[in-house]
Amino acid sequence: MASTDTIEDNTEFASMHEASFPILADTDKSVSAAFGVLSPRGYANRWTFYIDKAGIIRAIDRQVNPMTAGEQLVRTMGLLGFPEASPADE
Repeated sequence: MASTDTIEDNTEFASMHEASFPILADTDKSVSAAFGVLSPRGYANRWTFYIDKAGIIRAIDRQVNPMTAGEQLVRTMGLLGFPEASPADE
């Protein structure tokens, strides 16, 4: 996950939501710009990129709803054939 928020804001967000993954603090917005998610107003759009182990973008969801994003993520990863995480992976 990447966010244009500060590392402090991202750390607080991760803690509050008990995230088990890193959140990139893209404060200079270079990653957002490189992935084409930076809006003309300078905000990053909420898009989900499904990237496989080889680094290939397999799909992009440009219609992310924060209320259902987790469910959609799991569903799409299953459809794309991504392996499920095992306890050893966590």
